Amino acid sequence: MSEASDHRDHRSDRDRDRDRGGGGRRRPRRRDMLPSGRGRKVEREYEPPEVAKPPIILAKPSQEQTLSQVSITKSQDKPVVMVRKDDTSGEATPQLHRHLSQQTLISDSSSQSRLALPPEMIHPVKLVDDNQNWIETGMEMLVDQTDFLVIGVIGGQGVGKSTILSLLAGNSPEDSLRSYIFAPQNRDCQESCVHLTDGIDMFVTGQRVIFLDTQPILSASVLEQFIKNDKKVSTEFTTVENYMEIQALQQTAFLMTVCHIIVVVQDWFTDTSLLRFLQTAEMLKPSTPSTSHDSSPEENADYFPNVVFILNKANRDDFSIQSYGSMQYTLKKAFDTSKLNILEGVTMADGKIIPGLNHKTVYLDVNLFLLPNIDDMKTEDPMSMLLPDYRGYPSFDNLINSLRQQIYYMPREHLTHATLSEKNWFHYAARTWDAVKKSQLMAEYNRLLH
Repeated sequence: MSEASDHRDHRSDRDRDRDRGGGGRRRPRRRDMLPSGRGRKVEREYEPPEVAKPPIILAKPSQEQTLSQVSITKSQDKPVVMVRKDDTSGEATPQLHRHLSQQTLISDSSSQSRLALPPEMIHPVKLVDDNQNWIETGMEMLVDQTDFLVIGVIGGQGVGKSTILSLLAGNSPEDSLRSYIFAPQNRDCQESCVHLTDGIDMFVTGQRVIFLDTQPILSASVLEQFIKNDKKVSTEFTTVENYMEIQALQQTAFLMTVCHIIVVVQDWFTDTSLLRFLQTAEMLKPSTPSTSHDSSPEENADYFPNVVFILNKANRDDFSIQSYGSMQYTLKKAFDTSKLNILEGVTMADGKIIPGLNHKTVYLDVNLFLLPNIDDMKTEDPMSMLLPDYRGYPSFDNLINSLRQQIYYMPREHLTHATLSEKNWFHYAARTWDAVKKSQLMAEYNRLLH
């Protein structure tokens, strides 16, 4: 028994030394040889020791992680579409191709509609036709935003209303008459004394400026066209001339209600009939609607637009210090009791346009601007272009650029007691025009005359 045990111990020592590999290290054993019941040895795979797993901590996610996951989920605009492949060719079916292309077009069009710029007009549209009916076409060119400016123009026939309004809207004096936004009178129309604008035209620029061009006031051409078309006059109007004057007052009172700025154009300054016409239209202007019946008198105050007087086709003597100061003094006295805003907006007495015209030589700040004849600019001598002092006034380009800049920078008075968007302004203008037409304007006019 001792020898056998010594032999087993000796073999076990050799096996132990062999497994340790001479370096004293023990090699890892991949398999263990276990004896079977009848002397056979069965191999069993080596099972590595179990490694302790880290504990799982159940915690509520933070609010920032939740918000980030929600934002990531919302940012995925395109849905995941599973395409079934054809059994024969292994490609997507044509029906699915068409479906996916349609879905792509719809998603692209919706994204473009969200990012589309405000519409820009190419030519003006009718706001009020020659029969004094309201037209809804202009509603399509307006958007829901509140940063806009409304500029209207009034004046007699042939004074240059459409020309000046087109230059303010973006045209250049070097452009041809056909490219003007509002069609001006050509030579044939001037010789035959025919007007081109009927009713009220509207044009919206890309800078969200709404321009309103009106037919001439106190015009013989409008009266002749009315008689030639054999239009009927209501019995409340005594004569056709009286009806045409009431129609002009309606349009002017309408502009005083819906415009931020009104440009009054005249080609000679001593037109006292135009000044009386403006004073009458101011008295017939509809009152600004109040927000509630319980509001204070300050909240029920009427809003009046800024008025800019433009003397078009001015000559060299009109640009002198004495003439310009006399014009401002006359306008200040004529509208001394008026509520129209005629001060501190547009002026030539800033010392930059003409050095002699400044606040030291001209004491009043009436909105008065002078423009020379645009036709003279196209036919003048090239030598006079190099000598601006000899001409007596700056070039037409410099003057119209200064006028445009000053008008655009004028303070925008409120139109109503609430802030209006472009579309809300259109609805407000439609209600105002309907109220002007249905009001007892004739009775008020007769009362003012007597």
